[in-house]
Amino acid sequence: MSKIIRFIKRLFKKYEAGYEYWVNLKDIKVPAYYKMTKIGTAKWNHKMSYWLRTGKFESPIVLHRDFRLYDGYSSVKIAYLKGIDKVPVYFVD
Repeated sequence: MSKIIRFIKRLFKKYEAGYEYWVNLKDIKVPAYYKMTKIGTAKWNHKMSYWLRTGKFESPIVLHRDFRLYDGYSSVKIAYLKGIDKVPVYFVD
């Protein structure tokens, strides 16, 4: 029953914190301060090699309810570079 309720809430854009949802990458709003910072080379290489090995992001993408990025910029950047359309995300309150 709870899965049905979550499905209905998702239809009306009512996302709950703590559950994984799949959203279009183009819907994620990345704040300018993320774009201005450089991801360290060692960190980037580690996260990219993890994605190439497993096909999953090492760090989850976390969004505010208005689809503004809260955490997981490196995962968003990997998805963008690899041409991934939909990504798994979590929401915070």
